[in-house]
Amino acid sequence: MNGPLFFAALMGVVLLFGVAMFWQESRRMRHPEAIYGVEDSIEFVWDALGEEQLGLRKSDVRRILEWEMHYLQQPHLWQEDGNPVVGGDAAATYVQAQSLEAGHPYEPEQIFAVLEFQAAYLLAIGAIGNQVAE
Repeated sequence: MNGPLFFAALMGVVLLFGVAMFWQESRRMRHPEAIYGVEDSIEFVWDALGEEQLGLRKSDVRRILEWEMHYLQQPHLWQEDGNPVVGGDAAATYVQAQSLEAGHPYEPEQIFAVLEFQAAYLLAIGAIGNQVAE
């Protein structure tokens, strides 16, 4: 008698575990996480630049995006300016300073175009929201 009772209890636990996993997964699907892909963002920006690409190469796009991400991830770089803004003037200024220091003199319109398209990418994947009123 103990065998069938043990088997029934074990099956109940397995069923309960399966229901819990299904419930957890269904909750996750209602609130999908935004996942930033470096390569995806480069491709998004590259495609958005169009055929002329403003005289940039993919390596230039990568470099500009990396410098902006570095700026956004380092609070000591932006604390004096207030909250960081993706594609903002302070980020563009930082990117330009880094590019000049590294021997890659990008024009402001090149930097702003890349940063604008990166902001569009982040908005498209749900990583950032619309601007909030003060």
